[in-house]
Amino acid sequence: MSKEESEELSEPVLEPRDQVDRLINQGELEKAIEIIEGREKEEGIEELRWRIVESRYRNEKAEYQQVIEITEGIIKEIEELEDPVEEKEEQIRKRIRIDALNEQGGALNVLSRLEKGMEKVEEGIRLIEELEGLEGEKDKERKVNLLVNKGDNYQQKGKMDQALECYEKSLAISKDLGNKRLIAHSLNGIGDIYFRQRGLDQALEFYEKSWVIREELGNKRLIAESLNSIGLAYSHKGELDQALEFFEKSRVISEELGNKRPITLLLNNIGYIYHQKGELGQALDIFKEGLVLSEEERYTSQTAHSLWGLGIVYQELGELEEALDAHKQCFVMLEEIGNKLGIAYILFHLVDVAIDLEDIEQAREYLSELQLINEQEEDMLVDLQCRLAEALILKTSKRRKSLTKAQEILNEIVEEGKEEIILGEYTVKAIINLSELLLKELQSTGEEEILEEVEETVDKLLEIAKKQQSYTFLTESYWLKAQLALVKLDLNEARNLLSQAQKIAEERGLERLARKISSEHDQLLNQLDQWAELIAKDASITERVKVANLEELMGWMTRKREIMVDEPEDEPIMLLLVAESGLPIYSKQFNPTKELQDMLISGFLSSINSFVKEAFHVTGMIRRITHDEYTLSFNLIESILFCYVYEGQSYTAMKKLEKLMTEVHESEVWSALEEVGRKGYGLTRTHKDQMEGVIADIFLTN
Repeated sequence: MSKEESEELSEPVLEPRDQVDRLINQGELEKAIEIIEGREKEEGIEELRWRIVESRYRNEKAEYQQVIEITEGIIKEIEELEDPVEEKEEQIRKRIRIDALNEQGGALNVLSRLEKGMEKVEEGIRLIEELEGLEGEKDKERKVNLLVNKGDNYQQKGKMDQALECYEKSLAISKDLGNKRLIAHSLNGIGDIYFRQRGLDQALEFYEKSWVIREELGNKRLIAESLNSIGLAYSHKGELDQALEFFEKSRVISEELGNKRPITLLLNNIGYIYHQKGELGQALDIFKEGLVLSEEERYTSQTAHSLWGLGIVYQELGELEEALDAHKQCFVMLEEIGNKLGIAYILFHLVDVAIDLEDIEQAREYLSELQLINEQEEDMLVDLQCRLAEALILKTSKRRKSLTKAQEILNEIVEEGKEEIILGEYTVKAIINLSELLLKELQSTGEEEILEEVEETVDKLLEIAKKQQSYTFLTESYWLKAQLALVKLDLNEARNLLSQAQKIAEERGLERLARKISSEHDQLLNQLDQWAELIAKDASITERVKVANLEELMGWMTRKREIMVDEPEDEPIMLLLVAESGLPIYSKQFNPTKELQDMLISGFLSSINSFVKEAFHVTGMIRRITHDEYTLSFNLIESILFCYVYEGQSYTAMKKLEKLMTEVHESEVWSALEEVGRKGYGLTRTHKDQMEGVIADIFLTN
């Protein structure tokens, strides 16, 4: 007998119900439902046990209303049974009721019917405690599941300390049982707490521990769940490409399993990544794909999520009617599943879209509905949404009284948000809108103290962006600070801040934002003479604000329209490599019709000797200047300064320069260039040919 045959014979034969349980745990839901629907109906307790299994299946399929209906039926039937003859039968009924309460509590949590959900979970825990002294391993597993559900409930309410306590208790019991599946589940819950509190490194640590255990167990469904959690942590850390990698891995596993519910979730998460990157066309396509799948499978909550994503993207594309329609459809879906907190969230977005459409009366109607939910629910996020929506409506008024009230509310939200990380999204929106109000006041009054107030407000945005590791807002904060530096006539600081903003955007894969900021830097270089005139005549703050184009920037930040990237690529003119001594060690002229000479360029560099000295002391930082109709971009590796002369936009030019530097530095030409820089003689024909080949690939190939 082979080893495989021996192992097969030693594998315990599972009862059909246990087999379905295992299939559900492994995410093989199609096989599970085949057995559930193909079985013969039983009587009494055995039938109730089968319906518990079905409720587990329905929870996995996100059919939460059906879970509630099934489990309510189970509880009602148990209550209607005649009094048991034996104590053992009473215990069996109690355990079935506990299982029903657990499944129902989980479904109610997902639907944000939190008070009802907590009621069911606590009843289940009370019944478990009544079994003290009689409970076995299965009962301890039941307690773990109830504690996880209780932790989930507290988490949604924002009660993180209580949630963490539940997860830690469930982890301790799971470790005592040696149940790796439940240990991984509890670790994931603890990771969720850190994730919600923006302790993203700690969240990753717990998610990864959970992932390792699930990999050991080989449970593909749970592995896919862990990969999704890790992806979410990376997405909120601003590591967008890494997040995308984990989401795609999770998606591959879910597709292998034929498990469509997590696929819809992953599509929405992937759509969110492209939205963050500013790739709104791709985000739109992904959200649409998620919508089609969730509608086909009748996953109401995921359909709502896809519609929300579409609404956000349509609004940023300026397609406001489509945004309104998507949010309205989402509202209907959330009403269908009774998710009041979700409804509040969508009402806030409906207010925002109505304001964009300049339909202030409609915005007020949505606000009234939001306020009604706020009166019914004790939830700090709903209360915050109400106040922020009110401030946004007041901000549209031309009356001084309304604008003052809007400013007061926005200030309150900003102060609260400094302490409460969970309020970050709304705090950022409040800061941006407050900054816009202050800038309008600055524009009209020109008072220096208002400029200081704007700077303080933007510094708060920068602080929150750093705390949340939100690289989009971090980039925008530096961009806004650069424009404020212009208003203060500090041109060097403005250029440094723009370079910093562009660097962050490039490192985090925010290409469209990086291109836009690069274009702003080019525009500043073209305006240097204009700024010199403003400095010379000591221009008023009002005039400086106008030239800095702050109104346009704030308008874009408050309404977040798509960044259009349509500038042409750079036209190469000349490439020059210079030693620290100022000696040119290699040059390439791309356009023979342009009358440029190596020594002319090197002489130009000598005339700005202070720049060259700075370049050799700020390793790795790109600098650019203009000279007549040309732009010169510089970067330094070790002892060689690379200078690229071109016409047109700088973004693609700097990318080409970076690529050239990397390829040259990693090739055998590098040591030859260093030698030329030290001793002053020319490159050999072989090394020149190698340089020509690399340059042609980068600068002359489309």
